[in-house]
Parts: sequence; structure tokens; C-alpha cells
Amino acid sequence: MADIFKATSEHVADILRITKLAFTVYRNELPADIPVKALYETEADVLNDIRTNRVFLAKKDNRVLGCIRIKALSPDLAYIYRFSVDPDEQNAGVGSDLIETAIEECLLADFAAIALHTNTKYYKLARYYYGKGFYVHSTTTDHGYIRALFVKELKHTPVDLTPAFAE
Repeated sequence: MADIFKATSEHVADILRITKLAFTVYRNELPADIPVKALYETEADVLNDIRTNRVFLAKKDNRVLGCIRIKALSPDLAYIYRFSVDPDEQNAGVGSDLIETAIEECLLADFAAIALHTNTKYYKLARYYYGKGFYVHSTTTDHGYIRALFVKELKHTPVDLTPAFAE
């Protein structure tokens, strides 16, 4: 079990490292000509996320193993992005600890739903999100590949998902 905590500015290098490791694997599941924005992030981008959104890290044995970022798209809708786990630590519970923390954080913040996007052809990820109670709302090819908008309802109330379409 990993220790989960809120990121600070001193964790920027760890976040960049984990993001690049995880999204290189994600990138390998896509056609060769598709750029993945996460691989081009800068320290300034990460620092801005820490200051303006919710960023959590997973640490074990004094080593950062994963990261998840959450932002509010509306008062009712949260969005998970740059969810990253060290490929050597996958299937060890790090991702589950992070996603459960994100869900708890969203419940505490009184969001009605959480959304995220992922590659529909990356079966392992799609299956993972289904297992966490997310469902596919819709798909898009606006990034050059088929991405699914996954949604997890936290309340039984209608939520406008339109803000997630632009992510």
C-alpha cells in the first residue's frame, strides 16, 4: 500500500518523471504519428497544475510511484487527467490507491460526477476504469485516435458533461 499525499512545488521533477514514464507506455499504444501532450509538459505546466488543481502522489519506500490530477470543470463535474503509474509498479495497487483517493476527494468536494478520457484500444486501461465504476459515455477522434469519455456518477442527479468534451 502506497502513501498518498498532496503534491507541492518540491515534487515537480517527480511528477514529470512519472508522467513521462507512464505516458510513454500510453504513447506506444497509439499510431506512430499521434503526439501525446503529456510527454511535452514543462515544469511550469506541472507547477501550474499543483497551484490551481488537485494533484496527488503515491509514494512507497521514499520513492514516488504515481500521480493523479483532478480539476473542476464545473461545480458538479470533476475531471481526472495525467493519471500516471510507474510501469514497473502497475498491478501493485498504486493506481487503485490513487483513483480511490481521487474519488474520495471528489465526494468531499461534492461533485456529482467524475470524467476522464482514455484510448479505447488500450484494453487494459478501459477494463481498469470499468472495474472502478466508470462507464463509457461517448467517443471522439479529435486527438487523432479513438478516445472514450469515461464517467463515474457520484450522485443520482443529471450532470452536464459538455465541459469534458473540450478536454
